[in-house]
Amino acid sequence: MVRRKTLSPCGSRDENDRYRNAHVSIHEDELTVAGMDIGEEVFVRVRDERIVVERADR
Repeated sequence: MVRRKTLSPCGSRDENDRYRNAHVSIHEDELTVAGMDIGEEVFVRVRDERIVVERADR
C-alpha cells in the first residue's frame, strides 16, 4: 500500500516564526496492514533520507 502524505506543521514556532515539528496522519486501514493499532508505542528511526516507523514491542 502506498499513499502520498503531507508533513503538516505543528506545535510552537521558533524565534524566526518557523515550525520546529511536523506530523503525518496514518489512517486506521494503513495501521491494520502494518499490524499496528492506534495508541501503540513505536520506534521512529531516521536514516539515509528515510523515516521508518516500527512497533516498539518487537
